Amino acid sequence: MTKYVPQVNDYVKWTTQLGMVHQGWVYYVASPIEPKKGWKTPSRYITIEIATKPRKKCDLTTFLHKRIHVCLCCYETNWGELEFIRRRVSKQDDSDPDTPMSYGEFKREQRN
Repeated sequence: MTKYVPQVNDYVKWTTQLGMVHQGWVYYVASPIEPKKGWKTPSRYITIEIATKPRKKCDLTTFLHKRIHVCLCCYETNWGELEFIRRRVSKQDDSDPDTPMSYGEFKREQRN
């Protein structure tokens, strides 16, 4: 059995050793870091987006995101506790990833 390696846009369920259950979209995956002599190698991690809420009225030209994202860190040592549920096309996509769709159809849907 191969170890699950999370990817951005995967929907995962994380059941911790304490029995707590968290579900959400993988929002970020840290790249592997090459060890350097004399330095402690940082642990790889992912962030799991468990909630979003709208930003209060503000100048959106100064913010990268239109929503506030609530994320959890899950370190590589805990990836064995993750259960893959499904995958989406992109962060903006709310459609069912199991339904085949061409890239052109996806872009047309985004414009509407």
